[in-house]
Order: sequence, then structure tokens, then C-alpha cells
Amino acid sequence: MLREGLDPEALSEEFLRAEPFEHVVIDDFLDEAQAHRLADLLEAVDTDDWIWDPLPQQVNKWSMPDPRGMPVPVAHALWELNQPAVVEFFEKLTGYGPLVADETCTGGGIHISTTGGYLDLHADFNIHPDTGLHRRLNALLFLNRDWDPSWNGQLELWDPELTGCKRSIEPSFNRLVVLKIVDHGFHGFPRPIDCPPFRRRISLATFYYSEDRPEEEKAPFHLSIWKEAELG
Repeated sequence: MLREGLDPEALSEEFLRAEPFEHVVIDDFLDEAQAHRLADLLEAVDTDDWIWDPLPQQVNKWSMPDPRGMPVPVAHALWELNQPAVVEFFEKLTGYGPLVADETCTGGGIHISTTGGYLDLHADFNIHPDTGLHRRLNALLFLNRDWDPSWNGQLELWDPELTGCKRSIEPSFNRLVVLKIVDHGFHGFPRPIDCPPFRRRISLATFYYSEDRPEEEKAPFHLSIWKEAELG
């Protein structure tokens, strides 16, 4: 599944030193043929029966966490992202561990946003509501071929005080972004997408957990912490 030659330990320093919080961008993450196959399917998939959340903080966004509602190759790709070899890759990359994949895809799976869609800045929920494990990492795989930056949709990482965007990441095809989950890790794509009506912003999301986390990062269970900021 993973592109040959990816060395998690070589990426570790970049992850640990990243600002405004720990993250890393990995291009050409999947085998290219597999990535194109997934994009083919998700560019055309019918989202009529998918989850649509009416929250004002996320607009024109559909999700499917249930593998039974996905094209089989996409469900298989998400299954692969939860297998021990990939989990071990993330353990070596981050130094966190042992990590546990969430096979229920709570909050994850496939995410598709369309014209006018956005996701406000937020910090993610911190503890799995069923297992009680600590959420430590997001892995977001973008599958947007020939995405024009003028369409917006960039993943923005903001500082804890929300004074400004410290990194803007294009949602490029076959690009994986790994984010540390911490209560000051505000991220989103808050600028409305302006893509043509036949295009979609597509990503796969998997989350990884651990039984414990550093004391300074612990907090009682909470859902997403939404924030408003001056976008400029």
C-alpha cells in the first residue's frame, strides 16, 4: 500500500519540530495506481445517503465512516491504513506508542466537500467516546487531482492564540498530512471552496489512539472545540 522508499524515521524530526504544532506532510503516500483508482471512484460516488451534519461550522460536507457504504476498494484502503504495518509506520514517525487504530472510523472515513463548503477552525475531540482511549493522531489523505489553489480548500494550521494561519497546506492528490491531536491544535479549511460544481474536495481520514498521553496534554472528554478567527 505505502509507496516504496518511505522512511518514517527520516521524517520524524520534521514532524517533531513543526509549527504551530506537530505535523508532517508526505507526498505520494500511496502506490500511485491505487491512489488513482480511489480518486476515480470517489469523484463519481453517490453521496445521497451519506452523513450530512447541519452544524453551521461545517457546510456542504458529507461523510461516510461505514465501510458498507463505500466502494469496496476505498473500504479496503481504509482497512489497510488500520493494519499493524501502517500503525508501526506512524509510531516510528511520531515516537508515540503503542498506537491503536480506530477500526470504527468514529468521525473519520471518507470526507467530501463541494462548492461553497468549509470547515471552521477547531481542535478535535480528545478521547474516544466508546473506548476511552486518548486520540493522538489524525492522518488525512487527499485525493484531489489537478486541484487549483484559487479554489481554496487548503488545510490551515493556526497558532493557539488564533492570531493567524501559520501553515497552509494544499489538498493535493496523494498527499498525506499527519497531525498531532492536542487541544491547542486548531485546524480546518475555513475559506469557502470555490471549485466548479462538478469538482469535489476529497479526503480519507483515519485516527490513532493510545492508552495514555503526557500529563500536560490531558483534559476531560470534550467534543470538537470550534473557534472563529479573522481570516484576512
